[in-house]
Amino acid sequence: MSGSGWAAGKKVGRKPAFTDNDVVQAAINEGIDRFTLAAIGDRIGVATTAIYRLFPSRDDIVIACLDAVAATIRRPAPGSDWRTTLRLWSDECWRICEEYPGLDRTVYSFAPAFTRIADVLGDYAENMAAAGITHGQAMFALDFIGDTVFACHLSVVAMRTTDRNGATGLERVREALGDNTTGFQPRESWTDRGVIDIKLDFIITGLDRHWPEI
Repeated sequence: MSGSGWAAGKKVGRKPAFTDNDVVQAAINEGIDRFTLAAIGDRIGVATTAIYRLFPSRDDIVIACLDAVAATIRRPAPGSDWRTTLRLWSDECWRICEEYPGLDRTVYSFAPAFTRIADVLGDYAENMAAAGITHGQAMFALDFIGDTVFACHLSVVAMRTTDRNGATGLERVREALGDNTTGFQPRESWTDRGVIDIKLDFIITGLDRHWPEI
């Protein structure tokens, strides 16, 4: 067959197989807030057009990523008191922010994001109902704590991120303030969840006295 030119051509083989889970994992590894279809294609070894056979749009991949994250969230144990339940929720919000880079930004930039944890929130609210807490009251507390953790995590990421010179955000803050620390005293806790626990204690203390409802 060498005379016909076939020997010089590429061998025809099977197209690389991939699944929706491969796409989702590649997107998560790239960062839920910043992945591109081209980057996903490079990771799993397929053309961008092939990805569209499983996901019609980038938003569909974002939703699949959010569903994958939601599936890892622990539910409260039956009979847990409402304080333990809310602390678990805080812990889980922090954990998923740490384990899934870009999730915090996605939650605030992708409008349907919160709809992907409706079942999770329902389980938490149902658990708190045993203490006489209404669904609306539970949703207020869960939303308040979730917002607090996610917003704090965005700030923590900024403090951890290094610039082209290798300086962290916290180091740049200290440099910007210089000797002027009358208003702020940058601490290493700004790069971790220490402040969140203080805020959570404050929220729980407030809920002991009054339960708003949404």
